[in-house]
Amino acid sequence: MESHILRIKRELGIAVKTLLDDSVLKNDIDFTFEFLLPFSKADRTDDVKLIIIGQDPTVRRAESRGDINLTLNLDKDNSLKTYLRKVCDILEIDIEKEIYATNLFKYFFRFPPADDQTILTRQFKIWIDLLINEIAVFGNPFVITLGEPLIAQLIHTNSKKVKYYWNYIGDTKSGRDFKCNEPFENYLQRRIYPIAHQPTWNRNEFYKNYLVDYLNFIKQNENLCPNYIPHWPACITRCTNTSSMTMQRFAFRATCRLK
Repeated sequence: MESHILRIKRELGIAVKTLLDDSVLKNDIDFTFEFLLPFSKADRTDDVKLIIIGQDPTVRRAESRGDINLTLNLDKDNSLKTYLRKVCDILEIDIEKEIYATNLFKYFFRFPPADDQTILTRQFKIWIDLLINEIAVFGNPFVITLGEPLIAQLIHTNSKKVKYYWNYIGDTKSGRDFKCNEPFENYLQRRIYPIAHQPTWNRNEFYKNYLVDYLNFIKQNENLCPNYIPHWPACITRCTNTSSMTMQRFAFRATCRLK
């Protein structure tokens, strides 16, 4: 893993030169600070079971940016790490040894993208190419994304709303027909499970109430759990019920839901 992260550091160095040579793109970046490297304590790339992707590290208070040294601040104990530890614990994944965390945009922007979404559109091409190359080394871990603005960038087909994947039916309730975004529907060409970012989860009753349910869906879907049955109309995620001869015969990908 160390050699992989060193390779990403070299590639980010090349990206910096590209940005500096672009009279438009360079104006978006706060070059006062270094780019943020990905976080992983996995011994080998083969040990990674989950890729966690954030959008960018930009915080509004520029004086606070120097306190952020690693992707998602996962080298420190804080509310975000507590949230992601909860996510990993439910998934039965070791946050210390079995995840890889990175951002789509690895630099601080001069101003938060929430103030000007066109920043993300301008910067997208250079950073998505880097991200696709960055995670290509991993076999078949699934992806969890943090927040809605991020999936608006990564997903080119199907809904770009987190609540869609959580089957929101109104009145802070879910119908529990959970979904993921299929590889052919996104630029990463991997299964993406969108979840709310920690601040949104912390203040939103819907996401608080259904986090465990959605994570259990992920857990069972990724492990091909026999407690799930195919939801035939939509061929979205991989799911084979080994107790079903029909599924063994046709073995195609389908959305899964609890019995």
